[in-house]
Amino acid sequence: MTTRQITISTVAYDGYPLDVAFEQISGLGLKLVEPAYIKGYMDFSEVDFSDSAAETMRGKLAAHGLGAIAISAHMDNGAPDAVAMLERRIRYTAAIGAKFTITNATDKARRADLERCITANLPLAEALNIVIALENPGNGPDNLMRDGSSGAALVAAFDSPSLRMNYDTANALTCTEGAVRPEDDIAATLSVSSHMHLKDVVRNAGIWQYTAIGSGEIDYPTLLRPLAKRKDIPLTIELPLRLRRAFHKDPQRTQHVPPLPDIAAVIKSSWACLSSAFDDLPSL
Repeated sequence: MTTRQITISTVAYDGYPLDVAFEQISGLGLKLVEPAYIKGYMDFSEVDFSDSAAETMRGKLAAHGLGAIAISAHMDNGAPDAVAMLERRIRYTAAIGAKFTITNATDKARRADLERCITANLPLAEALNIVIALENPGNGPDNLMRDGSSGAALVAAFDSPSLRMNYDTANALTCTEGAVRPEDDIAATLSVSSHMHLKDVVRNAGIWQYTAIGSGEIDYPTLLRPLAKRKDIPLTIELPLRLRRAFHKDPQRTQHVPPLPDIAAVIKSSWACLSSAFDDLPSL
């Protein structure tokens, strides 16, 4: 029987050293983390995808008894240097023992550039047994993947088991400023998604603020229903607690770094929401 895989993204611990994040996550009794390299969410550079950085990451994961099945390594895959950047991310994913390289697509005007980048990197992904998982973004009116339907169509066009979708629930909501409801939108993605990000938001005076899963605007009891029997799709609890996203804008980080007990409480609340839908999760 397939074991359901639930991962905690390191974005929840933005502002703390990685060892602190790993110690906290392990201390909650969790076994899987998702290292995050997301512009606007975390600080990182291309050096973080080097062979030496992968070796360091493997050591840190092992020291804390943790594993990684995916990395969030977002970039514009239609940019001029995208081929080399994506290659670095795929190699890094394999080097730390993970399976999924989660990244972004590009704007509609650069679709041909995206296709060249993905086509150039698919042989490497196949050789290393890595899945490139394109994620719908939280903002981008001209993006090729504004919601589940457009994302599913883009992924299906490549017709490759090494190119799939990472559906992000809250991103579908914020990218369309509430016009697309992820509870309905998720159905279009189930046949093409190999991984999903779960997060929740509330809005106040034109600002999206991230919160515990199940305590925001998304109807998670409804959204999680089709996933109850889909244990083959790993899920990441992604909690960018320092972010605020103004409508039609990229996210901004606040100066406030949440105290560790507060982060733990939000993770536990999010886990409880998932546990109410999935009867196979241990309690925290």
